[in-house]
Amino acid sequence: MKNIVFDLGGVVVDWSPERLMQEYPGDKELPLALFKGGFFERYWTQFDRGMLTQAEVSTEMSRFAGRTYAECWDFMEYIKHFLVDIPGTVELIRELAGRDYRLFCLSNMSVEYYDYLKDREVFSYFEGQIISALEHVIKPEEAIYRLLLERYGLQAEKTLFIDDLKPNVAAAERLGIHTVHFADRQWGIQKIKEMLL
Repeated sequence: MKNIVFDLGGVVVDWSPERLMQEYPGDKELPLALFKGGFFERYWTQFDRGMLTQAEVSTEMSRFAGRTYAECWDFMEYIKHFLVDIPGTVELIRELAGRDYRLFCLSNMSVEYYDYLKDREVFSYFEGQIISALEHVIKPEEAIYRLLLERYGLQAEKTLFIDDLKPNVAAAERLGIHTVHFADRQWGIQKIKEMLL
């Protein structure tokens, strides 16, 4: 294994709807209505694909939930700032960077959220980054994995992809890429260490 590819949300930065519901300081009926009503399934994919801006998603959220645009914009901003680093993964990336591995990230993420995150230290370890909104293609579509392999000259059989969502892992496996399903952080970090260190 020469090439290690990390998803961002749920692997490098924390993303938990449950924690969001618990910690959101505003009216919790807003996220509750959005989750229950299927707002994220309907609009977030287009946000991650780069087809909708944060302003446009906030407008749709306002219509969907019957809330003011300002409240919805603030909620979108809260989600953005809610994406804190997962210390164990960041430490692992630092360790791998000191070895003979090529490190990359491959993530479904909007332009605005990526712009907020990209100056963090962990991004300095990535030789390349494939961000869905910049490419207008998302996981688990085969095209985004092929784009990664072709752009950086990677061989699938020498590449390890780490993601917290099973469909994304399964799509990579169909192309011959090795995977770790990062559903449990402690197990996931230990598994990667066993494979690579």
